[in-house]
Amino acid sequence: MMRELRTVVITGATSGIGRNMALYFADKGYKVIGTGRDTERITALQEELDGFPAPGRVFQVDVRRYEEMKELVSHLESELGTIHVWINNAGVNRAIGPTWEADPVTWADDVDINLLGTFYGVHAIVPMMLRQGFGRIINLIGGGTTHAMKHSNAYGTAKTAVARFTENLAEELDETGAPIKVFALNPGLNDSEMTRALRATPEGKRYFPDMEEWIRSGAANPQEAPACAYKLAEGLADQYHGRMVTIYDSITEASSLEPDQYKLRMQR
Repeated sequence: MMRELRTVVITGATSGIGRNMALYFADKGYKVIGTGRDTERITALQEELDGFPAPGRVFQVDVRRYEEMKELVSHLESELGTIHVWINNAGVNRAIGPTWEADPVTWADDVDINLLGTFYGVHAIVPMMLRQGFGRIINLIGGGTTHAMKHSNAYGTAKTAVARFTENLAEELDETGAPIKVFALNPGLNDSEMTRALRATPEGKRYFPDMEEWIRSGAANPQEAPACAYKLAEGLADQYHGRMVTIYDSITEASSLEPDQYKLRMQR
């Protein structure tokens, strides 16, 4: 018996981790809805998704613009009826260097995409999930969330805020009684457009001189983050609701967790 076709929305799906997730979920039978800003990349991903049994769609959406996110959800609710999983993946790390030397516009843009983009996605999709009575949300976090990461202060600050945002959101969702789960996923160090920029730009080479070696010796397999997100999407690790998850955790083996485990807490 075939199961119901499931739909996942992935922001920032046209490159890097987002693209890997889009193709992984499509291969698992999901209808993938992706977003991006670059026209050529949107076309390229659309052509790839067209080759799967459940062809997906890629929309040109800027996560910094709430109205565009809201319009996307409204369109998808009318066209599809349900969205099972929403992944806030879009992220950038461009304000590189000492905080007092960073370009204020670039710094603010990093925060807008990484933090406000996540908020806008949640604000747009949760009312729909409440109406349909179910859903799962995965928010991407990253370096600088659980430890200091100098010279990427905007990125680390925004991702740390996303981790706390996820915990707060989980408690708010619990109050509704609806079976909607939310997770903060750390995808590990990936050989992506973001880290390639750190290896190629003058600022990246100056402030992250070891990035090339880190990638060579410790980069995650490109399938690890998508596989972890898929387990969360499938309800195989709901005990991590409101918590931080990394690709290095054996999430399906932990049947129960301590109240403060995998959350932002003082380490004693």
